[in-house]
Amino acid sequence: MSVIISIMSLVFGGYIAQPQWFDNGPYEFHAQHKTLAECQIATHGTSDVCVGEQPSSQYKKSNVEAEPSTAKLDFVECDYWAGCYIQE
Repeated sequence: MSVIISIMSLVFGGYIAQPQWFDNGPYEFHAQHKTLAECQIATHGTSDVCVGEQPSSQYKKSNVEAEPSTAKLDFVECDYWAGCYIQE
């Protein structure tokens, strides 16, 4: 039990100390501003977002786009209740 609690504490502590390690969203950290108003002035006219009041963090939209799969998927019956798809 103590091993599970220590692992959970390490993960939670890592999230508190370095939250960008756990970020996998479409935005990436760009800059830190002293106030929300200063951040909003810096991001005016862009698709950037401001997070937090004081200090406020500016996030830019990431340029990494997921490549769509171009293979055709065929539906086949299987044991799973929703069915299965096979990629050609």
